[in-house]
Amino acid sequence: MDMFEGITESYYGILNTLFAPIISINPTLSIIILASIVIFIITLFYKFLINQEAIKEIKAQIKEYQAKIKKVQKEEPEKSKEVMAEMMKLTNKQMKMSFKPMIPTLIIVMLILPWMATVFTGPVIKVPFHWPLSGTEYFGWLIWYIVLSIPMTQIFRKILGVEM
Repeated sequence: MDMFEGITESYYGILNTLFAPIISINPTLSIIILASIVIFIITLFYKFLINQEAIKEIKAQIKEYQAKIKKVQKEEPEKSKEVMAEMMKLTNKQMKMSFKPMIPTLIIVMLILPWMATVFTGPVIKVPFHWPLSGTEYFGWLIWYIVLSIPMTQIFRKILGVEM
């Protein structure tokens, strides 16, 4: 066993111990709980690492520019290009602000998802249709995690007032 495997086994052992009460229950429910925890932590990163007031301001300005573009597009095509260029500057600024929480988010995902892959190895949830690519009626842990994370992200952002 090389050093990396030893570190990985130790790390997975810590997570297994820490989350033992969760992973000992039904896998479907376990993944719901783990996904909730992960998505909540990620949402907190976005809440506190992005200036929420500044992002709201930028979004409002972008909305104004979009309305202005619609208004002048037919009458003054050259002016609409200028307005669009200004709007793109704001959009770039918004994107730069959104990159800040991506690093801790990636770290969380890289630490948790591989461990989940070792814990949840079989089918997790039966779906009421035939899954085209796999030829089965079951979701594995990753598909189930993704399906859960989309609405959870929206719910947590709404609850915590997170703008992106």
